[in-house]
Amino acid sequence: HKRGYLILRWAYIINGSEKTFISQNNCHFLESEITEVDTRTKEQEIAGGDGVLVGSNTFGPFELTLKFYYDGIDKSDLILFTEKIKGIIHTRNAMYVVNSDIPGRKYAFNSAKIEWERITNSDITFSITFNCFKGFSESVNTTDDEFFFESNWMFENGIPLDFEPKYHHTSSQFTIWNGSTDTIDPRNIHHQLQIKMNIKATDGFELVNYTTGDIFRYNKSISPGIDFVLSGVHAYYDNNKVGIDTNRGVITLAPGKNILKIRGDVSSQNVVFKFPFIYR
Repeated sequence: HKRGYLILRWAYIINGSEKTFISQNNCHFLESEITEVDTRTKEQEIAGGDGVLVGSNTFGPFELTLKFYYDGIDKSDLILFTEKIKGIIHTRNAMYVVNSDIPGRKYAFNSAKIEWERITNSDITFSITFNCFKGFSESVNTTDDEFFFESNWMFENGIPLDFEPKYHHTSSQFTIWNGSTDTIDPRNIHHQLQIKMNIKATDGFELVNYTTGDIFRYNKSISPGIDFVLSGVHAYYDNNKVGIDTNRGVITLAPGKNILKIRGDVSSQNVVFKFPFIYR
């Protein structure tokens, strides 16, 4: 029966702070389909030699297609519905889409194509194909959200089952869990990583990731009660850029456990890591 679809299947759009469900009332989410990962390799031939020189791989955009069925009342209702969907999907800014097939992940898209297939004057099936321009998906939550599985954190998010990850630390040495399938690297324009520190250091400090070998160094004294923030590749002290007073180092996070330490003449520390996990 055309009204027999499970109401527990859903899909919604995130536009800034707004969340709009596509699947609601008489619109039913049917299935999703994702294209394969577009791995792009850099290769250079070796003159007079065998094989090629290879560089690091990059990943191109991919497509996510969601299929729906709408059970309308009449022709006018169907026209109004299609106009509403076009207004939700086609905007001037990039947005995220989330669906119940993998509910803990969101996909950033900058454009989408809608294809309609009318069944009668009042009902229709349609598909929306999203261009996921980042080349990866992200966890719906970020690491400053509590780790409750009923709160957008799902088993497929890469959360370990043998311990609860912590992202707020008050000791000089600590572990940061990266549940991604890739390294979080702030030099990638699409990767998000914010490290907020509130510390007291008389002659500056170093933040070291022993897992990756990364070292960030700040060369001046720092007072407690004023935030020092690493946001992407930029360093801020009291909301002012202070990159000139650093070694221009970047902290990356490898998949899994990362062992970090604050080094120097530091008498107190309070550190918070905020980032989403990313997935190929």
